[in-house]
Amino acid sequence: MISKFKNIYFLGIGGTGMSGLAGWCVEKKYNVFGYDKNNNNFIANLKEKGVLISHDLLTKNIPNKILDVKKTLVVYTPAIKKNHPLYLFFRENNFTIIKRAELLSEISLNYSVIAIAGTHGKTTISIMLAHILVSAGYSPNAFFGGMSKNYHSNFLIGKSNFMIIEADEFDKSFLQLTPILSLITSIDRDHVDTYTDTKDMLNSYSQFLSNSCEGYKTNNNQEGVKINGFPVVLSSKVDKKNVQYLFTVNKYLSSLELNKLTEKDCGFLNLKLPKHMCNHNVYNAILAATLAKKIGISKKQIEFAFKSFKGVKRRFDYHFQSNKLVLIDDYAHHPKELDVLINSVRKLYPDQKIFLIFQPHLFSRTKDLEKEFCKILGKVDQLVLFDIYAAREKPIDGICSENLLKKITLEHKWYSDFHSIHKILHKNSPNLVVTAGAGDIHQVIPTIKSILL
Repeated sequence: MISKFKNIYFLGIGGTGMSGLAGWCVEKKYNVFGYDKNNNNFIANLKEKGVLISHDLLTKNIPNKILDVKKTLVVYTPAIKKNHPLYLFFRENNFTIIKRAELLSEISLNYSVIAIAGTHGKTTISIMLAHILVSAGYSPNAFFGGMSKNYHSNFLIGKSNFMIIEADEFDKSFLQLTPILSLITSIDRDHVDTYTDTKDMLNSYSQFLSNSCEGYKTNNNQEGVKINGFPVVLSSKVDKKNVQYLFTVNKYLSSLELNKLTEKDCGFLNLKLPKHMCNHNVYNAILAATLAKKIGISKKQIEFAFKSFKGVKRRFDYHFQSNKLVLIDDYAHHPKELDVLINSVRKLYPDQKIFLIFQPHLFSRTKDLEKEFCKILGKVDQLVLFDIYAAREKPIDGICSENLLKKITLEHKWYSDFHSIHKILHKNSPNLVVTAGAGDIHQVIPTIKSILL
C-alpha cells in the first residue's frame, strides 16, 4: 500500500517509534512531513534531514504539496486522539489514515523479522542484537525504542533481509507483526489504558508468540533452563498456561522463540562481557547473544561486538563521573525498572547517598502502581519529584506528584520543577545524582551540571 503514495504525513512525529519510521521513509525517498506539539532531539534530527514539521494545530499551515489525497498517506500514533483537529481534518477530507503499527507491519512484510517484546529491557536488547549483527557483517535493518550510541539513530537501514523490531505492547501494536524469531523479556503489570486486566495482557502476549513463524518445536519443560544463573523458558507456540507461568514464577523469566536450544547450547553463552556492565545489562546481553547464536553468529563474533558496544542513550547513561560528581540519567519509569536502577547504583556506589530526581510518566500508571512507586522510591536517600509527564493522557483527579510524595516514607524529599530545582541542589550539594523518567526529565541535566560543577 505504501508504495502508491509519494508523501507521508506523521501525526505525532516526535515519538521514538514515529520518528524512526519517519527517518526510514526519508531514506526511502518519500516526501515526509509531520506535526508534534513537542520539540525534541528526534525532531531536530528529522529537521536536519529536511523534514517540514509544524508545532501548531492550524490546518491552513499544512503544506499544499500534501493536500493531494491520492498522493498522501497519513500515519498517526495512538497518542493522537480521534478528536485531534489535524486528525479530523485529514479524515473529513478523505485521506488514507493508518496507525503507526500498521505502517511498521507493512514495511516488515518484506523482511525476516526478529521481534523483541516485554515490559523491560527490549530497547537495550534490540540495540545490542543489531550491533552484534552489524559487527558480524550481517547489515541488519532495525527499529528501536531508543537512541543507539553507536549509530546515533533509532533505526537502521541495512542490506540484509533481517529486520530487528522492538515490539511495542502499548495499544497491542505488537500483534501486527509476524516474526520468524521472537522474544519476551519480561511481563509486568503496565499500560492499564490498553489492557483491561492481567488476563487481557497475558492473552495478548500469548497471541504475539502465536503470530511467530511456524516451524519451531515447542519445549514444554516448565522448569526451563538457566543461562548464567538466569532462568529462561524456551518455546515456540506458547499457550496461555505457559504465559501465566512466565508472569507468576519469576519476574525475570523470558520466553524465546528458539529451535532446540539445549543446556549444552546455553553453556556456549558463558560470555566474556565488558566489566562495566551492571547485572541487568549482563542479562540483556545474554538474551541478545542467544538470539544472535540462533541466527548463526559465533561466540567469538559476539564477544568482539560487545567490545565496541557503546550502549543506549538514557539507559544508565553517565553524564559526568568524577570524585566531585557522578551524574546518571536513566529511562526508568516503571517501579521494577526503578528498583533495578536504584539497586545497580547502590552496588556501584555503596558508600554514597543517592539523590534521585524522578518524573513520573502517565497519570494512569502512577495511579495503578502507586503502592509500588512508594515502596521503591523510599529506597533512596534523597528524592525530588517533578510533575507527572502526561504524554497522551489527561489528568486524573487526585493523582499528582505532590500527593504521591506525601505517601513516600522518606525524611529528605521535595516536590519541584525545572525552574526551582536549583534551590534544592544549592542547599544539599549532592555528589551522586540520578535523573529518571520517560518524559523530558533529562532536560534538567545542564542545570544540574551548572550548579554542582
